[in-house]
Amino acid sequence: MLTKEQNERLCRVGPGTPMGALFRRFWLPVCTADKLIEPGGAPRAERLLGQDLVVFRGKDGQVGVLDEFCIHRGASLALGRVEECGLRCLYHGWSFGVDGSVLDIMNIPADKRSPKLRARAYPVVEEGGLIWTYLGPKESQPAFRRYAYMDLPDANRVVLMWKTNANWVQMLEGGLDSSHVSILHTNAARPGWGGASDKKVGAMDDTGPSLEIEDTQFGYHYAAFRGRANGAGGNVRITPFIMPSGRIIPGGALLGYNSTLLIEVPIDDEHTATYSVRYADRPMSRADRLRETGLDDPGIYSQETQEFLFSRMEFNKQRRDLMETNWSGFRGISTEDAVIAVSMGPLYDRSRENLISSDLAIVRMRRRLLDSIDRMERGLEPVGFNVDSRSIEAVDASPPDGAHWRTLVPSHRIEEPA
Repeated sequence: MLTKEQNERLCRVGPGTPMGALFRRFWLPVCTADKLIEPGGAPRAERLLGQDLVVFRGKDGQVGVLDEFCIHRGASLALGRVEECGLRCLYHGWSFGVDGSVLDIMNIPADKRSPKLRARAYPVVEEGGLIWTYLGPKESQPAFRRYAYMDLPDANRVVLMWKTNANWVQMLEGGLDSSHVSILHTNAARPGWGGASDKKVGAMDDTGPSLEIEDTQFGYHYAAFRGRANGAGGNVRITPFIMPSGRIIPGGALLGYNSTLLIEVPIDDEHTATYSVRYADRPMSRADRLRETGLDDPGIYSQETQEFLFSRMEFNKQRRDLMETNWSGFRGISTEDAVIAVSMGPLYDRSRENLISSDLAIVRMRRRLLDSIDRMERGLEPVGFNVDSRSIEAVDASPPDGAHWRTLVPSHRIEEPA
């Protein structure tokens, strides 16, 4: 377990915090591109790492990310008028370009010179169905990190985002915890648990996988080994953790033969935006993906605001009347994961937990993040900084005969112990 001080160091991401400084060394998604399609459309107020931002697409198609509040008198630029090359504040008509330059000031007297001012603007990349930005120091800005899915046709991916009332570490730890898959997600992973079906999903009847972990240049990867119910064969699921808060989930028999990139992005210390990109070598259906996640239920998710509609005051949304045949009382793997994270409260105190061997991947994630903070405080780069992500993959397969499981992911570069 962590001490209270370590937990604070791990979880808090606002300006001036050590973990906030770490996240600000990486490109992060700030919104999904489908919410910013129309040139000249409504700006969006977004919050990222405890900072209030405005994201807009000018009538010329360029995307800008600025501090939300006007540098003149503090009005929200999310209320502003989107013009050809920028965003104009409603209050006094100050206009800003995507680079933060002041293009025009409507309320300045004709005989006065415009002050040499500039709004705080951030670099932007639109790629893979997401709008990405970088909030860190300009002199340390890394090259934009590309992922393999970005080279696929748009039809071969489904991009979703949901905002939960929980700290980002709670969301990330759920995604890196292999042992919970066969338990929390029983209806998907072990559909015959109640005797209603003879269907088996890979080796998921094994609820106690054994884990092996290796540090890599991008973070780490781990192998979860499960045996099949009849004792024959076996299964290994290899999951990469990509600094600072990403992972790729292998599909396999559980989710179909595709992969899912998930990035947990802290909105602030008590709210998280989960970006999910499901991709494959064939076209995919958004409706099917929403149904699988459980986010097609308007009582649990708003597709308009992208909010996950569950709080600790809404445990009544659990269908306990169905739990003879529905293990969790909820529908959809992503819904189940988000519900559990929210149930812990906005920011869980990890000094109260009791860890066991199945939590090895969680412990390693915390260590890699905290070690990276220590590295930065010594003037070094964090783990995973400026690493090419295109060759990172996840695997669900039978263990290789007579070979290390690492041979299933030959592109992953192992980090040798210091």
